[in-house]
Amino acid sequence: MFEQFELDSELLGGINNAGFKKPTSIQSLVLPEAMAGKDVLASAPTGTGKTAAFLLPAAQHLLDYPRKRSGFPRVLVLSPTRELALQIGEQAEKLTSLTSIKTAVVTGGVNYGSHQDVLTGNTDILIATPGRLLEYIENEQFDARDIEILVLDEADRMLDMGFSETINRIIGEARWRKQTLLFSATLESAGVAKFARDILNDPVYLESNPSRQEK
Repeated sequence: MFEQFELDSELLGGINNAGFKKPTSIQSLVLPEAMAGKDVLASAPTGTGKTAAFLLPAAQHLLDYPRKRSGFPRVLVLSPTRELALQIGEQAEKLTSLTSIKTAVVTGGVNYGSHQDVLTGNTDILIATPGRLLEYIENEQFDARDIEILVLDEADRMLDMGFSETINRIIGEARWRKQTLLFSATLESAGVAKFARDILNDPVYLESNPSRQEK
């Protein structure tokens, strides 16, 4: 059960509101390691509950170390597509619904500049597609120096889509981060392996073997 992970009661309530009954295999693997502050390299297909596996430790970190001053987001989730970013945002809202954590989504396909309130307000968790976020960084509308936890979701897809250079530039801007979590459907590709070596610090390697019900 989720109670075993030492999550705050507000997050347990959010898990309940989201309709999660018991942890999936990837959640059981990732949560203890991520909550211990370790970098994680995880192989998990879509639909195995990996989103909650990175959102819950990030949210717990924000609750454990409350913001002392207003500023830019402290958790950044990079996602390959607008659709996936919106889904992650929706789940983050549900899981943190009983907390004061603020979530926002920044993607392409929306008028440039329409994210201004998100970028300068007290957003805690930002979910973004790489291209649009880099535009804001280059125009000095977003500062990545406050990022403490960086999550790369579906890293293999982002690399396949040609985002490698963009992501590396964002990672460079977020170099003061404390923790990086990388999720990929497969870790077989040379691109993902090199990427992981370059950006992760002594990572824990986790691979879920989801049961049929989890797929």
